[in-house]
Amino acid sequence: MARRAARWIAIAGLIATASAVHADPPPPLPAVARTAQDDYTILRLLVTDDQGRLLLEHNRSGWMTPAVRANRKQSVHEALRQLATELGLQVSPFTLGALYSYRFNEDPPDPMHDAVPFRQHYRATLRSGQPPATTADKQYRWVSRDEAAALIGMQALRMETLQVLDHPETLWGGAFELSFKGNEATGTELIEPFYPLR
Repeated sequence: MARRAARWIAIAGLIATASAVHADPPPPLPAVARTAQDDYTILRLLVTDDQGRLLLEHNRSGWMTPAVRANRKQSVHEALRQLATELGLQVSPFTLGALYSYRFNEDPPDPMHDAVPFRQHYRATLRSGQPPATTADKQYRWVSRDEAAALIGMQALRMETLQVLDHPETLWGGAFELSFKGNEATGTELIEPFYPLR
């Protein structure tokens, strides 16, 4: 159990997953349930203001675009609308900008990662509102494209985000492999270079 909990923290830092809406990762599952696949999708919200700046959130995993882990009984629109509301923002209708898949190369393998999880990036523009004030756990900042490139520490997320920002008229696909040796993250590889889905 301790090994799985430690690996979850490492994965949170590497792939920047969000649980529920910005919540802590779920507690370790009982041993009898560990063979179940952890099918989930991360919905990322790329909100830009009237100056073209992107909203970033800083949490325990570093700087990233706000996200929600979508494994609850709600539609994509409901999950994104809830996220925007909790951020204190009124935004334009959501537009899908990218759909990426992840796979795990782990030694030893974690049965919770038998399934392929997905990352969906949705674009929206700010209509009104401002994100929450800084707390001990979270901070928000409007940044330029180049500032986002410098601040987002997780390689895969940085690549994904810049692809959407730099080519907003295209719906992008791609795939990453995340490698672990025990609880140590050992690498991120783009195994399917970005390609247009339409």
